[in-house]
Amino acid sequence: MKKIFTLVSMAFVAMSMNAQTAESYVAVDADGNMAAEYASVIDENSVATNVVNGSSVVKFSTANVEVEAVGSADPADKEEGGQDITIGALLDETLHLYELVSINSTKPIKWEKKNQGDINFSYIGGTGVPAVSMAAEEIYTEGEATGKYRIVYTTFDPATGGEPQSGLYYKFTTKADGALKVGIWANKNKRTTYLVDGDTKQATPYLVEGYINGQNGEDGKKKWLSNEEIRALGSEENPWVIGAGNQPFWGNVIIDAKAGKTYWLFQGNSQIGFQQYTFYPGKSKEDVTSVEAVKTVAEKANGARYNLAGQKVDSAYKGVVIQNGKKVVIK
Repeated sequence: MKKIFTLVSMAFVAMSMNAQTAESYVAVDADGNMAAEYASVIDENSVATNVVNGSSVVKFSTANVEVEAVGSADPADKEEGGQDITIGALLDETLHLYELVSINSTKPIKWEKKNQGDINFSYIGGTGVPAVSMAAEEIYTEGEATGKYRIVYTTFDPATGGEPQSGLYYKFTTKADGALKVGIWANKNKRTTYLVDGDTKQATPYLVEGYINGQNGEDGKKKWLSNEEIRALGSEENPWVIGAGNQPFWGNVIIDAKAGKTYWLFQGNSQIGFQQYTFYPGKSKEDVTSVEAVKTVAEKANGARYNLAGQKVDSAYKGVVIQNGKKVVIK
């Protein structure tokens, strides 16, 4: 019997050790409380109070993951029209583009908690159009120059690569190899969602799981979809649009992260919502993706069956076994 209890104890120890390997950060908890890192830098109107050079940076981390959430301000509008910017030399006469020298005043940066109520999916919303570069564009009316200017954004192009220089994005740096799962809200209208490798500046493929608006189960409620189900709803022409691109998405994007590397998460030309992340050291993205809750090695060990001699048996074994720390009769 001593051997039996030793094996059972080992199973529980394995479960406990593996339970400690996954590490998570939650932006908004089940009760709607915003994480302290966000709550400490906003006022009662959700306006960021830590703005430096037109950006608000919120930093948080767990044992193996460091994150910078960067929200940027859009230029303020002038009373006489156009945006409050200073322009420089002409860059492209045909496109009426000029060098952007400075943004003189900006609209407020906001960090807001939002929720998709029917599925209880809370997330943080921020401001700023993600862009790899910006320029000033002269506004023309009926072919005539107005002398007024606005910002034109160059958004990320997966064909050429790059990294965001402004706008709303999340920067993840991982200290170990493992699977990184990030909960997001993605906007509709065929919005692209990118995870960019910090070394190559190229978009890296990811797995995805979650809810898509209009995809309901037999009970009429939104159905949690697997990567395969979501990809089947998408288009091969643009794999960076999640599922049915004209509908919003709430769920996880998952990558194989490498030790010492940085990854940028953002949408092509809109604001991404951030819910939480979980990092699984030593796991691959396939290990932590499923329609149902992921079963860890520890959970599998805990569900194993042993006979009274302490030997592991399969499902065909009949008689008294030890399973989950209890005696069970299998007939």
